[in-house]
This record gives sequence, structure tokens and C-alpha cells, in this order.
Amino acid sequence: MGGLAFASGSEPLYTPRMPPEIYQVVRDHCHAVLRQLFICVATPIEGPGKEDYGDIDIFLAWERKKIFPSKRVVDSLKGLPEEPLQAAARLLKAEKTRTEQSHSLTLAIPWPEGPQDSAKQKDPASTQVNRRNDQVEEDTKRRFIQVDLHYCQNIDQLQWMLFKYAHGDLWNILGTTIRPFGLTIDGVGLYLRIPEIEKEDRKKAKVLLTEAPASILDFLGLKFDGRQWEERFAHFNDVFEYAATSRFFWARWNQPPDEDGIVCEEQTGVETDKKKLKSNDRRRMNQRPLFRKWVEEFLPKCREEGRFGNAQLTRDEVRDQAFARFGVKREYERRLAEWRMQRQKETLWRDVIKASLPEELDPMWRGCAASALKKIIMQDDDSFGIRPQRNLRDESGLYIEEYVREFAQDSWKQVGDVAWRKNHERYLEHLKNKGTKRTVSGGDKVNDDISNANTAHATRVRDEKEVKDV
Repeated sequence: MGGLAFASGSEPLYTPRMPPEIYQVVRDHCHAVLRQLFICVATPIEGPGKEDYGDIDIFLAWERKKIFPSKRVVDSLKGLPEEPLQAAARLLKAEKTRTEQSHSLTLAIPWPEGPQDSAKQKDPASTQVNRRNDQVEEDTKRRFIQVDLHYCQNIDQLQWMLFKYAHGDLWNILGTTIRPFGLTIDGVGLYLRIPEIEKEDRKKAKVLLTEAPASILDFLGLKFDGRQWEERFAHFNDVFEYAATSRFFWARWNQPPDEDGIVCEEQTGVETDKKKLKSNDRRRMNQRPLFRKWVEEFLPKCREEGRFGNAQLTRDEVRDQAFARFGVKREYERRLAEWRMQRQKETLWRDVIKASLPEELDPMWRGCAASALKKIIMQDDDSFGIRPQRNLRDESGLYIEEYVREFAQDSWKQVGDVAWRKNHERYLEHLKNKGTKRTVSGGDKVNDDISNANTAHATRVRDEKEVKDV
């Protein structure tokens, strides 16, 4: 959360950004303390060139007392809360905690006091005379550090999270690079998106390709045979050059205006790049210096120098490569077929079946007929004694809408008459089951109801015949 989790509320805490030396000292101290509770404690490789830090991310796995339930380990943890993250907060002497997601806990722990920190807090007069009063006040505030703890369910998940968040904004950069080709990476793995589904349901559109970091890097064409994933990059440009080695990276060259001064549709530039970004990427432009430099400096420079401008793969080609590499074609096609069937069920009833009946029919009779057609066509109901003479579906199971429309238009009157008669019979049976009820005059009310129902039915049938004759 960038160190702002406790900056607001009824009792906000002051959590200023940390210089690198404070960050490293506190990170290492937290790791040492947390190893009393967890066997695996790690922080992702930091991004390059950071002058300060907003918070400390720590990923945890394998609770020690569960993996090694010895008496010595259990005794050493006596008095601590049973819940592991709450126990971690106690050991780190957290002033406040906050829970945003399950298996995660955000802490505010005291800022370490060194000789300079202690003197600065006790002697505000030591600040420079020309500094503003609010700056003096900040220097005298009690400071805290935000620590975000993430409890991973297994070692594989921990390894994945360290991979996903390594090198700061590297995966934000790679995400914008691979997104046009239908690829997405999240907190689980690499996915292939189904274009027909993604605009309406992004979650259902994702087909998992792999959770293995090495397989992902290999498919993206990124090297991992050296120390790229063992230590931090020295400079921003090192991250950019590494990301640009992906086989999906393409910095289209700027196209000059034509002779009339009109810019070609293929014209690219910083503003064009920004427009193509998703909303969360545009937010990163304001909050993440590394990502901003990628968009505003590295991409334009590549175009100016004519680098990485070769023709690129198409989305369909990438899809076929993913099928061949990860064997997900069957799952992809199954997901797409299910989605198409679901979508067709929603439109078939509204746009084909109901639309096939004349609008001028009595609304009640028309609704009865349409409902019966729906049961026959979409639920294979044969209780009406009327069935299509040919299969209304293709080999994939989708309805052939032309066949459905023809069947509905040819049979709505016959189906409607049968459905209306069946409804009338059910109504009479309902009245019969209610039993004979005596009226004040001593007559049988049920007989009157049945007589009235028969009269109404006869009138409706006559009206429908007139409509048909017309």
C-alpha cells in the first residue's frame, strides 16, 4: 500500500518513506525475528535505483511449530497468539495492525532509534533555521514503519510471489508488453485470454498455462541462465533492456506525417502509449517512477534509434503456440463452447423463440405458447407431443438459430393450442382438488368456477381461430 495504510483514520500514524539504510536494517531485523515462527522468510528482490521505500513486503511459509513440533519449539513460542500472523505482530512489537485480505496482515512497527534519530526527535532546534515549521513538526513526530506480511500456504506459492514481485515494476512492464497478444500474468501464473469472453467476464476468459517461473520466462523469451533472478539490477535501464529481450516486445517506429500533414494511424508516441494503457497502468504512471520512465523515456528512445521495430506475432499465432507448448487447446475450446452456449441461451429465448410469434396475439395465450416452445426447444420437453423434425444443434452443441426460427414459426399455433389446453386442464384439476365449497345460496361454487373457466376457454379459442382465419 505504499506505506499509507495507517496514514488516515481516527488515530493516524506517521509512516514516512525510509532511506535505503533504514529499510535494509529493519528488513533484516524483521526476517530474523520472524524465523522464530516460520522456516521460510523472504522479501522480493528490490527494484533498482530506489532512493527511498514506502513499506517492507515479507512473504512467509511453513509455520515452524507445525513442521517441527518439538517441545523446544513449542515452549519457545508460549504466550504468543495461536494465529501465526498475530503472533508475528506481537514479536515485532506492532503498534497497530490492519487486515485487508485473508492470509495477509499489515503492521505499523516503531522506527528504529539510532544516535541521530534519537537526537533529532529530542532536539527539534537542531533542524535548519530556514526549514518550514511543518517540516520541523514532522521531524519531531513519532515515526513508524509499515510492514506487510503475506502468509503463503506452501513453498510453491512463496516462490511464485517472490518471482512475481521481483525487481519492482518489472512485471508491470512485461504485463503491458504481453497483454496485446492475449497473455496475462497474475498472482497465480501465466494465462491465455479468450477474446470472445474477456470483454464481458475477464475471470472466465483466463485459461491457465503454467505456474512454473522457468516455463514462463522461456515462453516469453527472457533469459534466466545468469543472475537475472538472483540479485537486483543496478540501474533502471538494466531492467528496461532485460524486459526488451522478450520475444513479444515491439517498439513500433514513429511514422512521419504524410504530404498533407496527416499523421498515419500507425503513428506512435508517448501520448499514444498512454492512451493504450489500462486505467491501473495509468495510475502506475503517477505512482511508480520505474514504470513512468519505461513509457516516457525508454519506448520513445527505442523508436528514435530504430530498435525493436520488426514485425510481430499475431494474437492467433501466440494462441496456437500456447496450445502446442502447454496443451490447453481442449480446455480453451471447452471454456469457449460453454460460454457461447450460455450466451446463446440468453439470446435464443428473447431474439428467436419469442420473436417468432405474432405480436397481435392475446398476451396470455402468446406467453403460454412461447413458454411451451422454449421447453420443447431448450429443455427437450416432449410432453406436448410435438418435436422438431430435424436436429436444431450443430456438432458443437450450439443451436442453429435458422432452424430454431423455422420450427417456431411453423409450429407456434399447434404448440400454443396444446399448451393452452393443458393449462386449462391443470386449472380445472386445481379447482377439483380444492373440493366442493358451499355458497350462501347453497350451490356448488366449484361447478360455477368450472363453468366459467370453460366459457372463458371457449371464447379464447374462438378468438384465436378468427385471428388465424384473418
